[in-house]
Amino acid sequence: MNKAIIFLLVLAITGLASCSKYLDQIPDETLKERNLFDSKDDMIKVLTQVYAYYENPIEFRDNIGMASDEADYNWSNYSPNYKDNGAYSPSNPIYDRWGGTYQSIRTALYFLNRIDECKDEKLTEQERTWWKGEAEFLIAYYYFQLLTNYGPVPIVDKVYSETEMIELLKTGVPRNSFNDVVKYIDGMLVKAAEKLDPIYAIPDRAGRANITSAKFLRSRLMLYAASPLYNGMQIPGGKKLLADMMIKDNKGDNLLNDNFDAEKWKTAMTVTEDAIDFANKNYFLMMEGVATGRDQGLYRYKRLFTYPRGGEPNKENIFYKQNYGTGDFNSHALPISWSRYTGVCPTMEHVSEYFMANGLMPEDDPEYMAATGFEPYEKDGFNVNLYKKFKKRDPRFYANILFPEQYSYAMLDANTEKFDAKWAGDTDNKLLYFRPYYSGQDGFKLKPGRDFCTTGFLCIKYMPVTGSKSNQGDNGISIFRYTELLLNYIEAATEYAIAKGQDPFTTYPKIQLYWDHIRSRVGIPSVIEAYQKAGIAITPSKARELVHRERNVELAFEGHRYFDNRRWLIAENEGGPKHGFNIQKDGNDFWDPTYVFETRYWDQKMYFNAIPQVELNKNIGLTQNPRW
Repeated sequence: MNKAIIFLLVLAITGLASCSKYLDQIPDETLKERNLFDSKDDMIKVLTQVYAYYENPIEFRDNIGMASDEADYNWSNYSPNYKDNGAYSPSNPIYDRWGGTYQSIRTALYFLNRIDECKDEKLTEQERTWWKGEAEFLIAYYYFQLLTNYGPVPIVDKVYSETEMIELLKTGVPRNSFNDVVKYIDGMLVKAAEKLDPIYAIPDRAGRANITSAKFLRSRLMLYAASPLYNGMQIPGGKKLLADMMIKDNKGDNLLNDNFDAEKWKTAMTVTEDAIDFANKNYFLMMEGVATGRDQGLYRYKRLFTYPRGGEPNKENIFYKQNYGTGDFNSHALPISWSRYTGVCPTMEHVSEYFMANGLMPEDDPEYMAATGFEPYEKDGFNVNLYKKFKKRDPRFYANILFPEQYSYAMLDANTEKFDAKWAGDTDNKLLYFRPYYSGQDGFKLKPGRDFCTTGFLCIKYMPVTGSKSNQGDNGISIFRYTELLLNYIEAATEYAIAKGQDPFTTYPKIQLYWDHIRSRVGIPSVIEAYQKAGIAITPSKARELVHRERNVELAFEGHRYFDNRRWLIAENEGGPKHGFNIQKDGNDFWDPTYVFETRYWDQKMYFNAIPQVELNKNIGLTQNPRW
């Protein structure tokens, strides 16, 4: 296994300065290498700087995890627009995380090399051990991000001097195989778990890695490793990925697995079950609702994403972005009549995915399929329209999606189909309804040049129920959420059973146990109950479709869909026509669900991001990803 460093500009710790964008707690000063590890206070700044580089899951401008088909981001100068139009290349890359990620890995390795030099009496041996584990966790996490962005990458396990680097580059530094990178990440996580605490033991450790974080990342890693893109490159029962998508090293050897191994699903299942069992000691599915009100499920789900930073602890958040709030996202996701930055717009493709209140997928529900048009109703003296296909939906639909003529940014009760829960105490009646049609208060006519709603929908997932024009929330952002562990197990166990020709639900009862638990929070029937009642058999292909759909709905707008599309080999769905209501029209013409607001570029090469050309130029041993 090659263990050489690949970033070309070696990060000098001398000159390691703060960046207020990432870390409020680092002062604007230069840390001197010669005495950097003399004091506990200076040393922790190095580790904190390593934390600075991991991505905020909902940073929609430049976080590749948000660049999928679930939403449109209506700004031509942001990375999603370049991706949707194919306006990028290795020489002009977007989502370029290569150099910065390797710099962070090097800083973590440097920290591990020197931490034992610190003799400051303020540093306890327990803290020294914790911090070593955190550095190892962060190395693993950054390699995982490189792996999911670029495929197999070179591995480094030491800090090279500039002279050593120059010598290495004379012969070139090749990429390691996918299996080697997975093995390295997993080994680092196992070592980290031996040093970390089960849950942050003191307030100063809030938001930092712990044993549960390490076990969680092992689950996600093994789930990805078992998935079709990395495990046979073939959709189960379907066509293979194009042959020229195989990544090769500089000797022409394959770096991905082109043969399916069902046991990888078993490994993912086993590792995930271990993570769940350990997490259960301190974390759990948040089930608290509100004291009054009918639709408890809606509020149980909603409140997960609207906890204030520094406030009441969210026991579902295992690892989270502790220094970045939701205010920026929300200010760009609210109507023009509230915010001048409207533009985070769910697509009709995503809006149509949410389950029905009866637990079925909409396309399996005859009532939904037969529903056409809208029905009028009167509220507070206004005549408003409710699109019939928005009735009787999964509460997560109403928690996540602001749809046309929704009342006062309230959440429609799935049982009574009435708007009762007004979010804020606004008295200006013009704010009571979201009106994104052409002449509406939130429509294209008002602001056609920029910052308008492109689809007729906006994302309100992170908007607190107490939100107002002056307060859009400032909440912690979950990176590892307990519910994902349950979904990981459901997927791995389902796929393993299918691969062995077994019925998933009878072979692995925990599938139904965990799935029912997730659905019970929002108050919709279990999958088995819903489909038995409807008389629809859950075949292997239907089971897989339901697993994928549950994940798309539960984890919407949390930075997962881009990577799920790829590992499932369905990323071509991101290309082609994308739909919404017709924002160019008023009246009945607006309510056209076939309106194409954008036709997106797609090429098979987009399964992996392009390695920046500058890195290829400097390292003759590095190979580019296919078709780039």
